[in-house]
Amino acid sequence: MTPFAWVSAVAAAALVVGLAAVWRWRRLVARRFEDSDAARRPRNAQGVVIGAEEVRLPGTNGAAVLLLHGFNDTPQSVRYLATRLNAAGYTVLAPRLPGHGCALPELARSARASAWRAAVQSAYTSLHLDHTAVFVCGQSMGGALATLLAAAHSEMPALVLLAPFIGIEPALAWKFRLALLSPAPYHRSPGGERSIHDAEARRAALGPGIVTARALNALRVVAEGAKSALGQVRVPTLWVQSVHDNRVSAAFGQEHFQAIAATDKEQLWLSGSGHIISADFERELVADRVIGWFDAHR
Repeated sequence: MTPFAWVSAVAAAALVVGLAAVWRWRRLVARRFEDSDAARRPRNAQGVVIGAEEVRLPGTNGAAVLLLHGFNDTPQSVRYLATRLNAAGYTVLAPRLPGHGCALPELARSARASAWRAAVQSAYTSLHLDHTAVFVCGQSMGGALATLLAAAHSEMPALVLLAPFIGIEPALAWKFRLALLSPAPYHRSPGGERSIHDAEARRAALGPGIVTARALNALRVVAEGAKSALGQVRVPTLWVQSVHDNRVSAAFGQEHFQAIAATDKEQLWLSGSGHIISADFERELVADRVIGWFDAHR
């Protein structure tokens, strides 16, 4: 064996050993994350986190609302709004988006931009089968998905965007991309404690606080797509956001609201909430304004 061949063989063997060590480390870290999450968020027989199931409430007024939760969250975060809308007569469907409200391996497999968009379109289509009008309300990433839906469906009578995660700061977009290079199977999502100011509501939240790099980049794809679609949204739109939002800056909120093509649009600024405004201190005001907007456009 020549010296070059010997060195190459040693290097190849070292690479194999190194990759095996990384694989074992990934499995160890993944197991720790997954076991901890399973203990904190017990699941039912179908593998869904208890309390994170989709919300489906039959109404009485012939109209329906498709209610979309945010990234790494669950229908629990919009349950109060769902019950208020239903009490006002609306059928409400708050689906559990793919990869959400379930075990972490399912998050890793299913949290994809195309899957989220397909699920939203399917839910919207199904509601149209039995209702004279289908309104849409989305929070955070759900707001971005609602924007994409509204851009493609001019027949939608009205739209509400709650702190929509539309567009993304360049530095954050690059951070998401670079996460793909990390060997870590999961990443902690910092700042969640500032998303809900109400301590009791924060304790009730069912998001894992853990993400994957691919899920983060799926969020980026949706956010950037929604920004590009704002000029095609002509549906009457209500935008509600807190000045203390820790995920979406007030400057972004103002810029993107102005980019919406609809002539019938309003923007409401809150001052006592974080990012998840449907569950925070001002949830009653949020529900009142959402119901009022939809009632005015029936």
